[in-house]
Amino acid sequence: MEHLARYPAPRTRLYHLMAEGMAFKVTVALRARRVEKWICGVKRDFLDAAMTKCVGLDSEFTDPRAGDQCAVVLQLSVASETLVFQICYADEVPQVLKEFLQDGNIRICGAA
Repeated sequence: MEHLARYPAPRTRLYHLMAEGMAFKVTVALRARRVEKWICGVKRDFLDAAMTKCVGLDSEFTDPRAGDQCAVVLQLSVASETLVFQICYADEVPQVLKEFLQDGNIRICGAA
């Protein structure tokens, strides 16, 4: 995923990856509107009908030794869909994302 190393990052990139016989769709986004669209899509396509609603979550932060620590990247995964939200370059953090992360019906599974 060479595009992630470029600066400044493009607004939205879609990647279709094959790994071990499985297909993945990765959306790299900077715009709040694209994040809202991704959340609506995974809710409709995967979570609404699921008995157990599970979302994978990972994040990256700036170096705390360099001053105030803040989020740089938020990654969400549902089934074969992944969102990489580059918060550090984003126009805003959408309310839909905040509500999605606080939804008591969704089990958030983080990486350690």
